[in-house]
Amino acid sequence: MKIKAAVLRKTGAEISLEELELESPRESEVLVELKASGICHSDYHVVTGDAVHELPVVLGHEGAGIIKEIGEGVSALKPGDHVALSWIPFCGSCYFCMHGKTNLCKAYTGPLWEGTMFDGTTRLRDSSGGSVRHLSSLACWATHAVVPEQSCVPIPEELPMDVASIIGCAVTTGVGAALNKARVLPGSSVVVYGAGGVGMSVVMGAKLAGADKIIVVDISESKKDFAQSFGATHFLLDEKGTLDKIKAVTDGRGSDYAFEAVGNTDIETQLIDTIRPGGIAVMIGFPASGKKFQVNPAEIIRDEKILTGSIYGTAHTKRDFVKYGELFLNGKLPVDRLITRSCSLEEINDACKKMKNGDEGRIIINFN
Repeated sequence: MKIKAAVLRKTGAEISLEELELESPRESEVLVELKASGICHSDYHVVTGDAVHELPVVLGHEGAGIIKEIGEGVSALKPGDHVALSWIPFCGSCYFCMHGKTNLCKAYTGPLWEGTMFDGTTRLRDSSGGSVRHLSSLACWATHAVVPEQSCVPIPEELPMDVASIIGCAVTTGVGAALNKARVLPGSSVVVYGAGGVGMSVVMGAKLAGADKIIVVDISESKKDFAQSFGATHFLLDEKGTLDKIKAVTDGRGSDYAFEAVGNTDIETQLIDTIRPGGIAVMIGFPASGKKFQVNPAEIIRDEKILTGSIYGTAHTKRDFVKYGELFLNGKLPVDRLITRSCSLEEINDACKKMKNGDEGRIIINFN
């Protein structure tokens, strides 16, 4: 079938809107008609080359839609099902899955990184017959996508598609880091570096957990009202003296928890200094490929500080997507307020520029 898709053909170049040929789903695959897709920094890292990927590729890893067709062997899904897409599908039978760490499943890492389906081939062809890759085996900056059944999580039909799309990445990454990884306790203090979609999802998770002080740090003063609307009790500009201000707010000790949701190694370096003795610092944002930073091991040992990471909110996506969707429907997780702008697929380059400027919440491609 013919589809419209956002294709990146050259690192650093603009994304082109093209008509592509999409093959029918093969064994254990489904065809999804996309209804909404989020615009995430991780997609833009491919554009800039901070994340290396085979080209050409259809970007997009944060999407939701309706199943239109199923391939041979698909039994848990059917046409008409509403689904959110997961960019870390899991096998359910490996060591990590059997120990409740489905987000660490490595069964499909190869094809996910290569931008193919699980059999190592692609389903997309351009007008010259050339193969086009699928980012994260999803490629959901497109009107339709063929995806592995393992990448689909059924969601309630009453859940809005734009909300479901960002539950598929930003919300799960941030809320899950607070609830699943750090396990924020009631009455605690939390620092969040970065007031984007993931950072505000950490704030929502911390508030849901009952944190008493939620301190958001960002480079833009314009994010203050945005952060406070999600539950931030304090807002600080990321500048000289910020660590002293954090300690002043936390009775001189440092915070109980700190989260880095930007992917900046300079910020990750100061996470250890942000938390109190015995505190937990969680890295969420991905820095550019190859970037490293140093920490003082004596401080970690002496003060029993914990520096850790969280991939995809340490989530079990088939459980957590539905959980977060129900919390939204019950008014306990204001995911919809993350969405500050909608655009068409034709406006993708302009939307990416707005996202890069950092003045927006989440921008959604609305296929309706």
